[in-house]
Order: sequence, then C-alpha cells, then structure tokens
Amino acid sequence: MKDDPELQAIVRALAHYLYANPLASDSAGGIRRWWFDEEFLGPEYLLDRAIYWMKEHGLIEELAGSDGRVRWRRIGSDEQMRALLAEPGNGRRKTKS
Repeated sequence: MKDDPELQAIVRALAHYLYANPLASDSAGGIRRWWFDEEFLGPEYLLDRAIYWMKEHGLIEELAGSDGRVRWRRIGSDEQMRALLAEPGNGRRKTKS
C-alpha cells in the first residue's frame, strides 16, 4: 500500500471515518455515497481495493444482508485505527459533513 498513494489516502479516509463513527456499516455504494464526497474517492475500483486491504488486515468485516448485499463494518480497535492514521504520508480525503 505504501507505494500506492491513492490507495493509501482512501484507506486512511476510511480509517478516519470509522474511528469517528465506530458503529457505521454500509455497502461499498453506500460508503461512496454517504460517507464521502465522491469526487475525492476517485475510481470505484480504488474504494474496493481499500475495503479489501482493510479486511485483509483485520480492520473491517463483511456481513451479508438479508437482501443479499454485502455491508462493511469496523472490527478494528481504536488503537489500530489511530496507528493507521499516524503513519507517514497521512493525507486525508474529504468526508461528507
């Protein structure tokens, strides 16, 4: 991830949002639409890569809804989120207010 600044920025934006909103849960489309200003996220595949990076590192999990859609929620601790946000190159992307 360190050699991909766009991916790194999106992962950090997700970590920042989930640190501030630890009970948040949504689909990838919902994350794009409700959590962030879409123009700051870039191409859809980058958000997908960021979500799967966070899953692989034990920070979020996927839940299958009764409607068949996958939703994502935080499982990482505050400490894990702070550590991710403290890494060098911490450029945050804009979340919706």
